[in-house]
This record gives sequence, C-alpha cells and structure tokens, in this order.
Amino acid sequence: MKYIAIAFIVLGALGCNNEDSINGDDLFDDGEYQEAIDAYSSYLSTHPDHKKSIYNRGRSYEEIGDLQKAIDDYKQLLELDPKYINAYLSLAKVSYNNHEYNKVLIYTGDAIDLNENLAQAHFLAGRAEHQLGYFDQALESYNNAITINRDFGEAYLYRGAVKVGQEKLRSACEDFKFAKSLDVPEADKAIKDYCK
Repeated sequence: MKYIAIAFIVLGALGCNNEDSINGDDLFDDGEYQEAIDAYSSYLSTHPDHKKSIYNRGRSYEEIGDLQKAIDDYKQLLELDPKYINAYLSLAKVSYNNHEYNKVLIYTGDAIDLNENLAQAHFLAGRAEHQLGYFDQALESYNNAITINRDFGEAYLYRGAVKVGQEKLRSACEDFKFAKSLDVPEADKAIKDYCK
C-alpha cells in the first residue's frame, strides 16, 4: 500500500509538470510569451532534456526579442539532438535578422544536409545569398524552394527581385504576379514598381 501511495505521488508530480509544458504551448499560442517562458522553464527544471519545451521556450524568447536566450536554447537543443532541423532553421532566421548572412548559410546548409527537401531552408539560404550579392546562387536556392513547394509565394517574390537585378523584367514580373496570386502582400508594390 505504501508503494502504491508513493507511485501516485510521483505520477501526480509528473502530471503537474507535464501541465507546465502544455500550459506553455497554450500561452505561446495566445501570444503570452513571457508566461510561456515561465511555464517551459518550470517544466525544464525537472525535465531538462525535453526537446520540444527547449525549442518552444527558444521560440518564446525570440518573440519577446531576447535573441541571445533564444540562440542559447536552440544551441542547447542541438547539443542534445544534432538532427533537430527546426533548431537549425530558427538559428538561420535569427542570424538573418541579425544580418549575419554567412551564419545563415551554415545553418541552412546543416538543415539541407539532414533533409534536402526543406523549402524553408533553401529559401533562407537564398535570402542570405541575395544579401551577400551571390545572385546566381540565390536564384538557384529560390528555384529549389519553389520546386519543393510550388505555393511558396515569398520565394517567387524574391526570385523576381533577383531577376530585376539581372534585368530580366518580363520573367521577374511573372514571378511577382504569381506571388500576388499566392497573397504575398509585397507583390503589389513590386508589380507597380517594375511591371508596366
């Protein structure tokens, strides 16, 4: 009887902790990022290797602008699981926003090595290559993203921008119009500016 009582106490404690992780997910979905961080941190205090909670806490830190803590969580996650693709993609996004384009190429390259069919990884690589002035490589990366996901509107938009730089306006306008058909807001301005 004593062992059954202990088992219920242990299971109850685990259940409460699991609620912290689930509550963190709900809080994140509601845009309550600081509260989500607190819930994930509480759960991680007893489950330090729970990958989903580490990743989601990193996303929460990213949302409140605490990028270093987000980066720390993503890197911790990769130490636990070097194949956690979303951590590479998140590090690539943070690096892009920090104008660290060479780092973007490293992280997207790692993600593509794990799964070459990641449209988002090819797209982010294209954005970084575009910023670095590697226009042919950017075009290839955008093409790869579109080949994988034909409805990737932003890839059409930015591929069109590369084509503008290459003075291929007719082809660029086709991309801008396709981006518009996929509800990319910036496509209207691109069409207005370049497509007469």
